[in-house]
Amino acid sequence: MSQLCLPAIELTSNYYRIASCLTATDRDARRSKCLSDEIIIIVCWQAARHFESLGCAVKRVSFRQLRQSYSMWSSLMRTSGNDTFCTLLANGPPAPPINPATELLLWLVGRGQHTLPAIGLGVGEKIHNAPEVEAQLKQLRDALRDEMEACLGTDGVFLYPTHPLPAPFHNQPVLLPFNFAYTAIFNVLGLPATAVPMGLAPHEGVPVGIQAVAGRYQDRLTLAVARALEEAFGGWVPPFPVAE
Repeated sequence: MSQLCLPAIELTSNYYRIASCLTATDRDARRSKCLSDEIIIIVCWQAARHFESLGCAVKRVSFRQLRQSYSMWSSLMRTSGNDTFCTLLANGPPAPPINPATELLLWLVGRGQHTLPAIGLGVGEKIHNAPEVEAQLKQLRDALRDEMEACLGTDGVFLYPTHPLPAPFHNQPVLLPFNFAYTAIFNVLGLPATAVPMGLAPHEGVPVGIQAVAGRYQDRLTLAVARALEEAFGGWVPPFPVAE
C-alpha cells in the first residue's frame, strides 16, 4: 500500500449528526452525542498518522455521492432481481414472502417472529421510486464506484467510519435506522471493506471503529491495514471488566 485516503467531511451527512441527538434525554447528553461523532474522525486521523509515519502518502478526498448512501443501497435492494428481503424473511421460495404490515401488527401484540428493524426494511422494500429515479441512482452508484477505484488504484485504501457514532446501546439503533448505510454502501458498490476496532470512546466507554476500503479484488490491502492497525492500537477492547 502506498497511499491512504481519508474523507474530507465532518461525516457524510448533517442528517446523521442531527439524528444522533435524538437518542439523548437531556441537554448535556445531547451535547455529548453531538460531539461523539467527532471522536470517530479523530480515530480516522490517528490511523492515518500511523501509516504516514510508516511512509504512506495520506490525502483527504471527497466523494459527495456518499451523501446518498442509503438511497443507492435501497434502490439496488429493490431492483437487483434477486429474492426480495420479505421473501428471505419467509425462508425463501417456495414459501410466499411475508406481509410486513401483518408482521408489524403481530409484533405490536408480542407475537411477531421478526425484529422491528427487519420489519421496517420489509416495509421500505415496498416503497418504489419512479423508474427514472431508480436509473439515476444506478448511474450515481456506478459513478461513485468508478471514481473511488480511479482514486484508490491497486495500492490505495480509504479509511471511513463504520458508524457515525461510537457503538450504540441496546435498542438505540431503532431510533437511528439509517446509520447502517455507512457499511451497506460498500456492499452494493462491490468493494472490499474490513472493519477495524479502534478502542473505546473516552466518554461513553463503548467501542469505536473504522473500516478500510479498497478497489475491487484488493481484499489483501484491507486485511493488511486491519492487521497493522490492530497491532498498533491493540485491537478490540472489551467495554466491561473481564474475569481472568
